[in-house]
Amino acid sequence: MNRSGNLDMILKNMDTNRATKILAKSLYRELIKNGFSNKDIINFSKEILDHMSQEMRKEATSEESSKKDRLLIG
Repeated sequence: MNRSGNLDMILKNMDTNRATKILAKSLYRELIKNGFSNKDIINFSKEILDHMSQEMRKEATSEESSKKDRLLIG
């Protein structure tokens, strides 16, 4: 089986809550190991949340615009 096939199989069978916890712990350990302070990691977390909220706003605006277009066409 090729690499993307393995990834697809893993993603389909993944417990997302468990995977999220593992990812968070791994990322935290890597950041600490590479010299980041807890304050740096908090700032990093804030930046991720800010980015996510911006992307969600873009999506909502895009969906809203798409609905308006469908109303005008239909």
